[in-house]
Amino acid sequence: MTTDKSKWWQNWVVYGIIGLSVLIGPYVCGYLLLGDYTPSGVTPGLDGLIRVYDRRFGSEALGIIFGPLGWFEANIRGVQIRIWNPSGADFYEPSW
Repeated sequence: MTTDKSKWWQNWVVYGIIGLSVLIGPYVCGYLLLGDYTPSGVTPGLDGLIRVYDRRFGSEALGIIFGPLGWFEANIRGVQIRIWNPSGADFYEPSW
């Protein structure tokens, strides 16, 4: 029989990981399903042509909320992502 008490922070780490995994799924699905996705062409880049894709959202709030995923998609895929909302557009390019 041991007298070791469980560390209080271990429970919070487990709960935090579970919470993040539960929240990330709907966030990514919302980005993919709520925005209209269209290829838009190519633009010149430093080492050749870069493909450009548009994601159009119906409200400015959605454009702001999903902006970080636009940056993430641009860096992972190596393409330029333009996130359009009723008040304008945000451009995300690969940073490599």
